[in-house]
Amino acid sequence: MTPARASLLVTYICAGIYLGLLSESGIAERMRLERELQNLNAEVERLVVENQGLEEKERRLKNDAYALEQEARKYYLLSETAHVLKFEESISQRPEKPKLIPATTLRTAGLSGEWKEPPLFLLRFFFISFSVFLILGVYFKLKRLQPMSNHKRLN
Repeated sequence: MTPARASLLVTYICAGIYLGLLSESGIAERMRLERELQNLNAEVERLVVENQGLEEKERRLKNDAYALEQEARKYYLLSETAHVLKFEESISQRPEKPKLIPATTLRTAGLSGEWKEPPLFLLRFFFISFSVFLILGVYFKLKRLQPMSNHKRLN
């Protein structure tokens, strides 16, 4: 096998590994996207539960004067003899602003991983540089070897 053919074979093998593992549609990218989808689904589930709790609390505070007094005493440090007045809200003509979802990190959601894996672009860089050096090494190593057989025909 000539050095050029051996280097070409190593190039094909490295390209196949790169396309299968590290490309935009490779296994590593798919695993990262699946992990991100799981984290987002868990975050959505947590926010749905939190939203239900807050809606229940809002409903309870709108309808129950005793619960409103307890909540006011809790947050505003009111004494037992203090009176809590509730004013009716007037319906305004302004459009309501959309509710914003609070920004939370994965650590506060309890979804942080045990170990941090390197970013995919870094893996791609190291794999490509390793492949280039491997291909050049194979080529120059085979180029320096002495020919093993004569290329003359025996007939």
